[in-house]
Amino acid sequence: MIGTTLSLYLAGTFLRNVALVFALFLGLIIAVDLIELARDLNDDGHATFMDAVLIVLARAPLFAAGVLPFATLFGATTALLLLSRQLELVVARAAGVSAWQFLTPMLLSAILLGLFTATIYNPLALEGQRLTRGLEASAFGEVKGSFSNKTSIFWQRLEAVQGDSIISARVVEEGGARLTGVTAYRFDEAGVGTIRLDAATATFEPRPDGENVYVLQDVVLSAPGQTGRELESIEVPLKLTREELQARTRRAEDISFWELDRFAERAERTGKNPLPFVTQKTALLAQSLLFAAMVLIAATMSLNMARFGVNWRAIATGVGAGFVLYVLVRLVLTFGSNGLVPPWFAAWAPALVATLIASTVILQREDG
Repeated sequence: MIGTTLSLYLAGTFLRNVALVFALFLGLIIAVDLIELARDLNDDGHATFMDAVLIVLARAPLFAAGVLPFATLFGATTALLLLSRQLELVVARAAGVSAWQFLTPMLLSAILLGLFTATIYNPLALEGQRLTRGLEASAFGEVKGSFSNKTSIFWQRLEAVQGDSIISARVVEEGGARLTGVTAYRFDEAGVGTIRLDAATATFEPRPDGENVYVLQDVVLSAPGQTGRELESIEVPLKLTREELQARTRRAEDISFWELDRFAERAERTGKNPLPFVTQKTALLAQSLLFAAMVLIAATMSLNMARFGVNWRAIATGVGAGFVLYVLVRLVLTFGSNGLVPPWFAAWAPALVATLIASTVILQREDG
């Protein structure tokens, strides 16, 4: 076994390179989003450049989370390349250190990095994303920029005794409890549209009788054959409780690791499919194995560097394999969320298969 000093050195080299690659990706995301967002400043006179900077910095970590597997792959590749060029890997191999001995610190670091990402980084990044909703609502009145989550634009049909309503919003906060940039269409009991309501904001308010309401503020009411009227506020009734509203509107990807179990139970109570929440939590835990698989993939293309020099074709092959693995993980997770495969299988199987294949390649190269 290698000593503690060498283990810490290898782990530190790996983590430094992962952090560097991740910082490069994060910087690119921030730059692209800030440039895109700055273009909208002229159209929104009350939004400042500092507003744009705060929005971009708050939401960039969540989008950067998607590149962590690639940061692990590139970081491991770079670390092994540097160790080889500095002859440290050559000396270690000549001293009888096996591939598994110097890969073990990197693998353990990758596993710990996966746990850190699931339990700490993910909740903090989601909190930053939540803060951007309020910033976007106050500065722009809608989601803006290349990395805005435009799929979160709110559309819901609200059942009520007096007639249903359809309501949409540009910005959604607090699981649908607060909306900005609201448009609502009211229908009578026969399903015929009666009025249109355009409002600056809408706030969910519970009522003792269970017929809860959205309170719309700064409203323009339009009806067929009538001139639009401005109202200070108006109520839109709905039969949903706040819990049911959140179950309808919250996506599993937008929920913290520590809250996914609660939302799965809530979804099951309200008749919504709980599998996306179960799959998301399992996938976050499985990132540890995914990151370890990325290290092993990097090792398969980097082990021979110490003997034969840099092989850029092998590096490109490894990067391609990592990309295929990532796409496969996302595809199988979709199957798990829709009940086509069990959530545990969707989360763990692709990374486990990649780990076994990469381990087999390393064993064959090292031991014949």
